[in-house]
Amino acid sequence: MAMSNEIKTLNSSIELGTRSAMILVSTGRKASLDDLVTLDYALLYSREFGGPYNLHPALPNHFAEIIHRREHLPNALSLFVKKGVISVEANNSGYQYYSNDRTLDFVSCLQEPYFKKIWGVLGWICDNYNRIAEMDISAMTERRA
Repeated sequence: MAMSNEIKTLNSSIELGTRSAMILVSTGRKASLDDLVTLDYALLYSREFGGPYNLHPALPNHFAEIIHRREHLPNALSLFVKKGVISVEANNSGYQYYSNDRTLDFVSCLQEPYFKKIWGVLGWICDNYNRIAEMDISAMTERRA
């Protein structure tokens, strides 16, 4: 059996978890998995939500990324929770993820140009949080599919 030495960089657990940590720090709110899927998608494709600019190119069928994100974000969050970078609590409505001191320590080190762009879009997301959080992304994907 051949083993793959391929390293996945785009939308890997590290990238998904890092963006989630940045979202949690910047919003200062607890978020469910579905909230984080929506906010991460809005972060990358903010123009779809009336935002400043897309961080990733809007390729055909980029809405399919929502399904990928919903499938892979739990592993990313689990990794970051195990490392103490993101906190989680269970309540009647499910799991709620939130930032802690280690989250802030981690994200404050992210100074590369890509992360600086993320911080810029996160400012817009915070200003438009309620409108974005209430959007039904599944309806958006059905309209465009």
